[in-house]
Amino acid sequence: MDNPCTVQAPRPRLGAFAAVLLVGVGIGTGIGLTVANAEPATAPQAAPAARPNSGKAPPQTVTWYAANPKARAQVELACLDDPGSLRKNPDCINAHQAAVTVALREARSRTGTLNPASTDFWRNDPEARANKINLCRIAPQTQYCDVAKRSLQIEANAARR
Repeated sequence: MDNPCTVQAPRPRLGAFAAVLLVGVGIGTGIGLTVANAEPATAPQAAPAARPNSGKAPPQTVTWYAANPKARAQVELACLDDPGSLRKNPDCINAHQAAVTVALREARSRTGTLNPASTDFWRNDPEARANKINLCRIAPQTQYCDVAKRSLQIEANAARR
């Protein structure tokens, strides 16, 4: 009895950054769907303290909302409560963009820099730095050799930032 042989190609592995990105997108989508599908409360709720302006005063900027989380949250609540009439309100748009900006800042502060031209990138990953410096001994024209070496010098207090 002949059994056909099948060969299965190995599955490609995601890099750490791609995996974190996919998880973040999944969480954001899940939160968005949860908010969109939430049933309204049966008891009447108090009106939020801050309501987006109706065009009388200039809208606040993204930077202002990023620096004022309480006001941003109040405006976002009002905008979520009445998306039909407030969807294109500049304050709603700016408050939402500020929330995205603040979340991005927080994520970057937890993950460090992803720029190999920065000494912080090499300081945060000493194993990659050691590999890069070893590669640079063989091929000195390799990109970011000087930055990787400088990060080690900074760490050893041999150079100033």
